[in-house]
Amino acid sequence: MGLLSILIFLFPSLAWAQSELVTGAATVREVYEKVAEAAAFLSKNGESGLNEFQKSNGRFVWKNSYVEVTKCIDNYCLPNHKSKDIGLNLLRLKCYISGKFYIIDLCIEAMHNPKGAWIEYGYPRAGFDKPQRRVSFMMPAASTDYQVVSSVYDDSTTLEELNKISNR
Repeated sequence: MGLLSILIFLFPSLAWAQSELVTGAATVREVYEKVAEAAAFLSKNGESGLNEFQKSNGRFVWKNSYVEVTKCIDNYCLPNHKSKDIGLNLLRLKCYISGKFYIIDLCIEAMHNPKGAWIEYGYPRAGFDKPQRRVSFMMPAASTDYQVVSSVYDDSTTLEELNKISNR
């Protein structure tokens, strides 16, 4: 049994860390780029493009992140590669630090801004006792009722810097 196997057995949080070491952690720039690509894809393909977001090896799954489709007007997320269930109610997604319904604020801003919107919130993370800072970027898919969104844990990039990445 190798040293890494022993450490993972003794410290399960290292299994998560190992997976990020192997695949790499998504960056805020990649989140922006993938969301912009996904919005253009869904805008072009409409309903027929929704299946792409359910594939575990699809074009919108990379490193340790993925793009999801939401329908903010109806307050739900569509199925993705991790969950085939339709209808995750967005009103259940709260910041674990403030208790604020962050996704609703993000929906409101993104639905009215074709360049998309960023938000920060606290969310549980494997290997940590307390919620960690997570940022999400959402952009509407033009000519549809859908928005696309992705997230990444990030402790240092300010909202101002995030807005610069997305040309806002």
